Amino acid sequence: MRQKMRARAALVGLALGVVALAGCAMAGVSDPWAIGVLTAFDLLLLAACVRPLFGDDTDQPGELEPRLDGLTGLPDRRALTAVVERTLPVADSDQEPAGLLVFGVHELADVTDTLGPAIGDLLLKEVAARLAAAVRDTDTVGRLGDDEFAVLLPQVGSAPACLDTARRLLDLVRGPADLDGYQVRISAAVGAAVYPVHAATTTELFVRAETALRAASRSRDGAALYEVGVEGDLRPRNEIDSREHRPALPSR
Repeated sequence: MRQKMRARAALVGLALGVVALAGCAMAGVSDPWAIGVLTAFDLLLLAACVRPLFGDDTDQPGELEPRLDGLTGLPDRRALTAVVERTLPVADSDQEPAGLLVFGVHELADVTDTLGPAIGDLLLKEVAARLAAAVRDTDTVGRLGDDEFAVLLPQVGSAPACLDTARRLLDLVRGPADLDGYQVRISAAVGAAVYPVHAATTTELFVRAETALRAASRSRDGAALYEVGVEGDLRPRNEIDSREHRPALPSR
């Protein structure tokens, strides 16, 4: 579309130039100085119109290139949101629900405070790697920021299937990790929401998956599916398990 607009601008410039020269001929202008001024003006006008035809898109940085998280190399929140926005119309067309999972890593602050930011970064990279290795080719893993990750699941099948996938990925994320010689046990929680069962827009899907994450963080197994109701009034199915949130004790 942009290339077509540039081509039209160039044609307008050419047309104006022809009209100007034709006007001189019809008016019988023979003064070399006047003709030279009109010719120079015509060339400047033509150059101004043609220039956009050969311009680049540097005035729109990041519009065509994906935005990646600098630490993990995953799509950031903005890039993942764009993927979700493209996925939902396809879900409507195919009549296939799409799921969104939001993971929260519990002990990032403790690890960073105890062992330093470098080890905290390794923890995030490990979570990113585990998620990326466990999903389908059609799924998209992203980092929403700080200690949160997300997974978009096109053609998830159903809400119960989305929750099953959330639990499977959570089991793969959790567990011991060797971070530059420090043994840390990763704990996390995951919230799930499904389009169009729980949300009608991209924004609603993110909000409701994150709402489910808050419920999951209070639940025994650390996984929760969004329940339709008052926003923020989700209740975990199980009693709070205080052991779930004990800080990981690193050892060397």
